[in-house]
Amino acid sequence: MKIGQDLHIHSHHSFDSACATLSNIRLDHEAMGIRHYAVTDHLNTRYSISDIESCRHDFLRGNFPPNFHFGVEAAITAAWESERIAAGDYAAAGDVPITGFRMDERPFDGRMCIALEEEDIRKYGIELVVAGVHWPLGFPATRAGVLDNYFQQQIFLANHPLVHVIAHPWESLGHAAGDWFHHRDKQHIDWSVFRDIPQEMDDKLGEAMLKNGKFAEINIGFMTGVPEEVMRLRMERCCRWRDAGVKFTCGSDQHSEHPNQERFRQMELILDEYGFSEEDFALPPSLNTTAG
Repeated sequence: MKIGQDLHIHSHHSFDSACATLSNIRLDHEAMGIRHYAVTDHLNTRYSISDIESCRHDFLRGNFPPNFHFGVEAAITAAWESERIAAGDYAAAGDVPITGFRMDERPFDGRMCIALEEEDIRKYGIELVVAGVHWPLGFPATRAGVLDNYFQQQIFLANHPLVHVIAHPWESLGHAAGDWFHHRDKQHIDWSVFRDIPQEMDDKLGEAMLKNGKFAEINIGFMTGVPEEVMRLRMERCCRWRDAGVKFTCGSDQHSEHPNQERFRQMELILDEYGFSEEDFALPPSLNTTAG
């Protein structure tokens, strides 16, 4: 099948070394025949809301066509992180809390939040909210604890009224299980944990997405850059969700100056192999169009 959408792209306004200009995003995706595409820069905490504001100003100046959409990618933080940032006490500690306070390992109390507020949707003209789990909260000490932590975060997103798309479901789980966040090397990515995700968790997450009208993202970057067994397990999960009625979006998660067209081609072959068609993909109603 031909991929017709890319609803997960980062521009140079994003804090994490992304470098694509909005003009190049448009030119590249139109040249590739992508019908709908969206800039979705990171908003992990309120500290970086200025990145979204600057991207919006750039977007409005560009006079872009209606199939180029303006969105954000939200991440989950523990509520205490948001409260600390709101209180401003990070300044005294010398922290720059763009992603929260990752190395503060206080026990997770179950309270979660995303940095986006309903007023932001109106103020910045946000059409699309892609949100995903990027790291464990509280650094669970056991494998079972990591799995439950990720599951609870994803259920939170599936029930959140501002979220449209669940970004890269489960994808950084191997990093969490291998303690990559402390070591930052490939030796601390535990790919085997993907075999251990209980199907009951997958089924409940699929049910929550279906009940709340959320879309599951097939993330090109994560799906094509992993060991073959991990890709297979991820695609089998997507097949179960598809068969249950869940709809999908597709996103490159582009951080580079230009999209990796070879990975698009690889993803198209994978989707064909697992029986996906264009009918399995849709656009969230917030984009005000029925074209897929």
